[in-house]
Amino acid sequence: MKIITIALAAALAAGAVAICLLAPGYYAYLMGTLATTALVGIGLNVLFGLAGEVSLGQGGFLALGAYGVGILTTKAGLGFWQALPLSVLLVAAISAALSIPALRVTGPYLAMVTIAFGFIVESVSVEWQGVTGGASGLVGIPAPFGTGGTALLACGFCALALSAFYKFARSPLGLAMRATASAPAAARSIGIAALPVRTAAFVLAAMAAGLAGGLQAALTGFIAPSSFPFSQSILFLLVVVVGGAGRTLGPLLGSAVVVLLPEMLASLAEYRLLVFGAGLLIVLWVAPGGIAGAIGRFVRSEAPVSDVALDIDFALALLAGPRGSLSAEGVRVAFGGVIAVAGVDLTAPSGRVTSVIGPNGAGKTTLLNLVSGFQHPDSGTVRVGTRGITGQPAHDVARAGLARTFQTAQPFGSLSVLDNVRLGLLRGAWRGEAPPALARALLSLVGYSGPETRLAATLPHVDRRLIEIARALATAPAVLLLDEPAAGLDDADTVKLGGLLQRLARAGLAVVLVEHDMSLVMSISDDIVVLDAGRRIAAGPPAVVRADPAVKAAYLGAATSAQPVAQRQAGATLLDVRKLSAGYGPLAVLDGIAISVGRGETIAVLGPNGAGKSTLMKVLSGLIRPVQGNIGFGGVELERLPAHRVARAGLILVPEGRQVFPQLTVAENLRLGATRRGDFNLAEIESMLDRFPKLRPRLHGAAGLLSGGEQQMLAVARGLLARPDILLLDEPSLGLAPAVAAELFAQFRRLREEGMTLLIVDQMADHVLAIADRGYVLGGGQVVAQGRAAELRGARLDEAYLGALPAAVN
Repeated sequence: MKIITIALAAALAAGAVAICLLAPGYYAYLMGTLATTALVGIGLNVLFGLAGEVSLGQGGFLALGAYGVGILTTKAGLGFWQALPLSVLLVAAISAALSIPALRVTGPYLAMVTIAFGFIVESVSVEWQGVTGGASGLVGIPAPFGTGGTALLACGFCALALSAFYKFARSPLGLAMRATASAPAAARSIGIAALPVRTAAFVLAAMAAGLAGGLQAALTGFIAPSSFPFSQSILFLLVVVVGGAGRTLGPLLGSAVVVLLPEMLASLAEYRLLVFGAGLLIVLWVAPGGIAGAIGRFVRSEAPVSDVALDIDFALALLAGPRGSLSAEGVRVAFGGVIAVAGVDLTAPSGRVTSVIGPNGAGKTTLLNLVSGFQHPDSGTVRVGTRGITGQPAHDVARAGLARTFQTAQPFGSLSVLDNVRLGLLRGAWRGEAPPALARALLSLVGYSGPETRLAATLPHVDRRLIEIARALATAPAVLLLDEPAAGLDDADTVKLGGLLQRLARAGLAVVLVEHDMSLVMSISDDIVVLDAGRRIAAGPPAVVRADPAVKAAYLGAATSAQPVAQRQAGATLLDVRKLSAGYGPLAVLDGIAISVGRGETIAVLGPNGAGKSTLMKVLSGLIRPVQGNIGFGGVELERLPAHRVARAGLILVPEGRQVFPQLTVAENLRLGATRRGDFNLAEIESMLDRFPKLRPRLHGAAGLLSGGEQQMLAVARGLLARPDILLLDEPSLGLAPAVAAELFAQFRRLREEGMTLLIVDQMADHVLAIADRGYVLGGGQVVAQGRAAELRGARLDEAYLGALPAAVN
């Protein structure tokens, strides 16, 4: 492959020399234009292809470079070789100044800022007649050589820029740019500061455009404002996209299409642009990754998996040395009027596994964000060892010795497995050593055995988790925070993960685990801290925490005084779920679920956080397409139907978190609930107000101004107005005061007595079982228990929610 690449490069170079020196002048000019266009594209490939930022102001930087050379040579008397570097330096200074406001925003806002910059440059070039020549422009700009020689010079700069890009994309700074574009939060977690990285990309892209502008001025000998229209900036972006963003040869291939294709279509006259545009659309449709990306799919060769046994002691040596514990005291943060974390204390000593658990909304991930620098606490202190890190940005916290992983695995998808870990070894530095052998040892330590050259975006879920942990360990942390690392893992992989975390603790790390898999937590934890509603309610060893009444109440809900309903005979099967599996991309959540619901039944779906309850509700309602399995509903198979058709069939979801339409009034929200029906009567709204009288005085007010309990009542009323055959209730008591939750469940009991078919997911197990006919308990995405409501109470439910303690060792 390397020989083929060298031969191709030599052939291209020979062709460029021949055209520039031997062909008629027009063809040499065309070759020079292609080279300068490619130069701008190479710079934009750094900004867009590596850093993931869009600029539509490259035409402005091109104009600055051209005017710099033109003004310095025609008015200041400098030679071309003096004017060109000065112009590039001027463009670098202006782009660095522009980056201060421009890079405070991102995405479309950055594009708008750079568009404005381009218009400013155009306006100045028109109005500053004494220097720029105004609309008439500048003529007689000297060139260092003739047309052919200047075109060849542009080709030489283009070749150097391509070679530099190839090396730069694999340098620490280039890898940091790709990491920031791929997973910005994960990049910060290993010490990469996003703003300097993005600024470097912005300035480099501008300098390349300025260089191209100076060469273009010498090539043409004339410049004017009309030489740099706004459409040119769009074409430069098109060069990168069509050629292949992030690919070394992408800008060259894209420039060949954008510059040469219109020339080839010149005979089509007024139809030329139409055919040109259609051709570009076809290219983007056939090769969405660009021409270079399409070629790369055919020529890529994957390195074989190494069978050399790696010494994981090499990796453990990186983690050895002075250790520091994590200490958080009185950490508090509020979002508006909601206190997410209320004065929590957390101590995680080195050499121990400390788990943080709690029901949904307890504040676990928020606490991790506070101690790792992703959010600033309103009050409290955080230390790693003796070093205070309170309020420091995430990249500085990472450099202080605290590494973390995320709820959803965030490897750098555009980088190889090995480069993911090597980037962690650099800890945000733009220079330094990142030995591949050490990266391989870390991969071996966490149990990864696949190809090291494979792109992380193509990995299965379990390998993504392993790569993320290996990357975090590469920063040589004192404290390792893991946010639900076992999510989506099967039993065997979960056992391996538990063994790895215990091994890391024995190596001296302070391991902090936030996890919903209570069997894992109980089996490997030395200490457990329990949160509920942002407050610490218990702490201690697993046996003590599991037996704490406050912990049971947090997970299962406070006991209800309501009497259980009398059992009754179920009607004909209305919902029949068979072998249902589903997830989110590579993350598998449900595995072979089978449940049934008879007409008129109230069914409880229980289980710990992360068991798959809400995912089941989303699959049933059509919000998520299942991977396999069947959903039979009244003789209709729903598994391939979109959500709106599922709702029209009569399966209505009241979603987790209420999700009312906040800008609409209560009355408008209620009216939308009957969208699937053609026989709606306004009198039905009155019946909902009788059922939920707290909504009556708020009927014409915005739904977003209701309290949490009132919004939940509105969401239920909206679902009822659809006249569902089955009403799916997903965590209806979440975030509600006990009295409001009890009032809501009283209405569910009433609906049951009226013959409504209900399928309820809720954390308050006692409340749900008090009105349920039957229930299913989920664990790890599977049904682990089922039966009559009375049969599910007690030890079986405790074990499902809080896990089983490991057997005592004699």
